[in-house]
Amino acid sequence: MLRFDLHVHSDYSPDGHSSVEQILRSAQAKGLDGIAITDHDTTAGARKALEIAPAVAPGLLVIPGEEVSTRAGHLIVLGITADIPKGLSVKDTIARARELGGTVVVPHPDQRTRHGMRIPRGADAVEVYNSRYFIGFYNYMTSRKVSRRKMPAVAGSDAHTAAMVGNAITLINAPKDAAAVLKAIREGKTRIDARRTPLPVYLSQLGHGWVRRAKSILSK
Repeated sequence: MLRFDLHVHSDYSPDGHSSVEQILRSAQAKGLDGIAITDHDTTAGARKALEIAPAVAPGLLVIPGEEVSTRAGHLIVLGITADIPKGLSVKDTIARARELGGTVVVPHPDQRTRHGMRIPRGADAVEVYNSRYFIGFYNYMTSRKVSRRKMPAVAGSDAHTAAMVGNAITLINAPKDAAAVLKAIREGKTRIDARRTPLPVYLSQLGHGWVRRAKSILSK
């Protein structure tokens, strides 16, 4: 079983705090087989990771991706290196993902304060464990819902710093090859190995994100 963190943000995201290089080094140091870089509304961080991973973290498999802001909430699309524009409907976002050969994952479903959405038709997998939930209610409810629907399940740390990479691991039964890994996810050949992000770290990340967004608004 390969060990993957399938939901990680670099400083290419407005609320990300670690460089792609730092994230790759952290993933390798923690013994991961691979990582998905899923920055908000851009694949730039993922493309950077693909470029530098052989030198920075030899043997670490990078799955490029994007966390897309649809009109109804966020969707992660794995296996793409072209940006899907934000602001599309869920249906159009999934259609664009299919055109690009992407695998569609629903992150933190149903939590509206984090731009979660209901699980839509056409999704390939659902994030049943997100390490940035502290009470665990949404993870529990999502896990039950996905089990009833017999959908593929994955986990993601939703890390916004390199230190938090690997807090939620998806174990994947596949050869160490990007196409094979994505196929295994779609087929549900996965298990979950996870722990929660510490509360002080989460609050610190929120504060830094607010400061960065405020600076961005004021600079316009």
